[in-house]
Amino acid sequence: YANLSVFRSAPDTWAIDQLFPVMPIHRLEEQPRELGSFADLTCDSDGKLARFISSGSAKPLLELHELKDGEPYWIGLFLGGAYQEVMGNLHNLFGSTNAVSIRLSPGGPYRVEHVVRGQTNSDVLEAMEHDPEALLERLRQASEEAIGSGDLSISAARRLMQHLEGSLRQTTYLEE
Repeated sequence: YANLSVFRSAPDTWAIDQLFPVMPIHRLEEQPRELGSFADLTCDSDGKLARFISSGSAKPLLELHELKDGEPYWIGLFLGGAYQEVMGNLHNLFGSTNAVSIRLSPGGPYRVEHVVRGQTNSDVLEAMEHDPEALLERLRQASEEAIGSGDLSISAARRLMQHLEGSLRQTTYLEE
């Protein structure tokens, strides 16, 4: 599975069969020995990347490295850009992803030109006209009532509030 929403980040892959460059962005000194495609985090059957750029045509599988236990595997989807982001909107309530603009100097190193953080869960709730602070306040009040009735311990209420506060600061995608 890929930690993305095709409908949010690359809607033209399913809408008009557009191909975007997709490749591993680490372990480049190793020869890929596996083949695979990607299903995204959505529940949609079209939420997949299963066509990849090849020499003059498309191929159904991408060369990948064997996964290593406990280690993330980083894939880049390139040339998506602002148009794909705008077209993708908040499909399935997945916010925008983190985006990085990199410039490669001829014969030289690369330079990170711009980094844009993706939308947080709080940002997406606000876009849907919900108030994250009001949500936290309602949870705090419900926790106090549950503590008063003996249904919830103070430490459990504290953990619950910390978890929700942390979740609101995270992006809508999986994080470590």
